[in-house]
Amino acid sequence: MLRYFFRRVIALVPVVFIVSVFSFALLYMAPSDPITMKYAKRGEMPPAEVIAQEKAALGLDKGFVQQYSNWLTKALRGDWGSSYDTNQPVAEIMKSKLPNTVLLTFSAVLIMLVFAYPLGILAAVYRNRWIDYAIRLFSFWGTAMPTFWLGLLLMYWMGVRLRLLPVMGSGDFKHLILPATSLAIWLIALYCRRIRSGIVAEINKDYVTGLKARGYSNTRIYLRHIIPNASISILVMLGLSIGDLLGGSMVVEVIFGWQGIGSVALEAVAYRDYVVLQAYVVWMAIIYTFVNLAADMLVCLINPKVRLTEKAV
Repeated sequence: MLRYFFRRVIALVPVVFIVSVFSFALLYMAPSDPITMKYAKRGEMPPAEVIAQEKAALGLDKGFVQQYSNWLTKALRGDWGSSYDTNQPVAEIMKSKLPNTVLLTFSAVLIMLVFAYPLGILAAVYRNRWIDYAIRLFSFWGTAMPTFWLGLLLMYWMGVRLRLLPVMGSGDFKHLILPATSLAIWLIALYCRRIRSGIVAEINKDYVTGLKARGYSNTRIYLRHIIPNASISILVMLGLSIGDLLGGSMVVEVIFGWQGIGSVALEAVAYRDYVVLQAYVVWMAIIYTFVNLAADMLVCLINPKVRLTEKAV
């Protein structure tokens, strides 16, 4: 088990390195530069000599290889640089904003688990009946609905018309409900269909027939055998979803004014804040890969077949 873990961790190192190289190259080839964008944000336009001096002071006049080498050397020492726009250390920006994104992500996942499993189980147990058709219709609707459009609908009805929840901000628990719900509805629609198909596949297997012949109740068969076996593939899919949410919920964060790392990244794109963008991409790559590693490790612990395969290797 430990050998499997260390082998996977070592394999992640070149992945993160390649992501950092490609992201840095794309930022290097961007048509504008952060110094010009900084002055444009202020409504100023200094002489070209001033812009050239500031670019030279930040090392932006160097070639790609030298810029990347300087950045990588500092990053390996824990120095991610300072924002070109606000002069705030990037590490402090990440430290202050990342917890909000993590909270939003896991709140959405928790809501999904609470609703997706009962809906998926109901659809599987009563398959090809009206309740199954209704859940499948909701699944198709939910996966087709963009999260930002759903967020705007929630803002209008729950915030503007009914005035039950705050529309924007990240002050307390009430501000979390709408953005987490807008992300969770898409997840519920996606996972209830996947849970249904997994349970239906397990129901048709021979071991279920054998358990029924031995007199096991349907409740025990579902809780002890069918649902755990169907959940193995769900865990892998869940790791991918968490990684996607951690890196891809920026639109929802901006709509609801949720002060997470996604909103910081979007602002960095607007002002060509390369240092913040590079740190965002690399950190999201690290988090994404380690979340998926954790999901794989959990599957390895739950599924004996995976453990036996790793021992054979």
